[in-house]
Amino acid sequence: DASGETSWANNVIQEAVDEDGDRVIISECGATTRPPDFAECLKLPFRFSHPSGACRLSSSLVSYGPLVGSDAGATSRPLCVSRSMRMNLRVDPTESEGLKILCFAWTTWKPQDVALLQEVRHAFKQCDGYRIFSDRQPFARQEPDVVTVPVSQQATGREDEKWLYHRLQEDVSAYDWLVNVEFDHFLLTQKLRRSIASYLLLLRQGHPEQRQAAEGPLMLMFGNAFLFNRMMVSEMKRQWPRLGETAPSGHEASGCPSFMQDRFEWPRACSQDIAYPNLVTVMNPQVPAYGSPGCGQKPEDFPLACFEVQRQPVQELGLDQSGLVRTLAESFSTRSGAGPKVLRLLRTAQDVPLFHHLSDPNARKLARELLQ
Repeated sequence: DASGETSWANNVIQEAVDEDGDRVIISECGATTRPPDFAECLKLPFRFSHPSGACRLSSSLVSYGPLVGSDAGATSRPLCVSRSMRMNLRVDPTESEGLKILCFAWTTWKPQDVALLQEVRHAFKQCDGYRIFSDRQPFARQEPDVVTVPVSQQATGREDEKWLYHRLQEDVSAYDWLVNVEFDHFLLTQKLRRSIASYLLLLRQGHPEQRQAAEGPLMLMFGNAFLFNRMMVSEMKRQWPRLGETAPSGHEASGCPSFMQDRFEWPRACSQDIAYPNLVTVMNPQVPAYGSPGCGQKPEDFPLACFEVQRQPVQELGLDQSGLVRTLAESFSTRSGAGPKVLRLLRTAQDVPLFHHLSDPNARKLARELLQ
């Protein structure tokens, strides 16, 4: 954003781009533009290259040019500072709309998952394709969108509440992006597309390593939802003889990827927010990953992509999930009566595509109406 209230003249004096792609431009002020204060001028990330260029303080105005009084024929000119932050870049709508996305989820059909099935389907139908994976069908009839997959013999029986708990399996396909979410994620697909495009734009405007990552195999971490681009899927397929190895039946870690051996959670579990970040490190070559594997954690240099409804400040509101959805919608329009700290927290959810632990079907339906 700019320190001036209106646009300034086109006479750019100097500009610089830091390693993260943030741009600072110094230009002569327009007739109606408010100059910055002197302290801001002193914090600029570069020195003026013009021999007579510097920050000058004269009559409370920051000026560019010779020192006042040093040359009777010289006139100091007010200057203005424009800061073009990489985080403030706006995505071309056509770039996000053109992304082809396959959304998928795994379920063991616990009662809560069955209750959420219609809401999950509603969100998934906004993707270009979707799959729901399980070892069985949820009802007596065959559900055309549920893909049954043979599963290794587990250490616990199916009646055990931890059966297949946090067990990871993989699927590969040919879309621009594959998106693995959970049943307890509320997904806004249009915002998901915009978030993907935003992350790609930030990478392409970032430092050399980020720019290179944007053009090759890539994983994005939107909290505990994980996104794989087509090139990563292709690499996973090529390396599948090794990546697809799992602990054998009868082993305590049965069904978990073998690459997780001796890593965190092994052999008790292989939750996706642990296994996927490890997956990219064992691939050869390693695949870059950007974002945060924990919902509610804002990654450095990237926007928040997953809002955690079970965070303590949110819980302290004392609202049921439908009430929380209404309060979120109100906070987006700045009419909320919530306290300032909570209001700021709620507003961070305005552009996020995913809400974790929004597990009430009625709250999901209301969220579709109010949070799109």
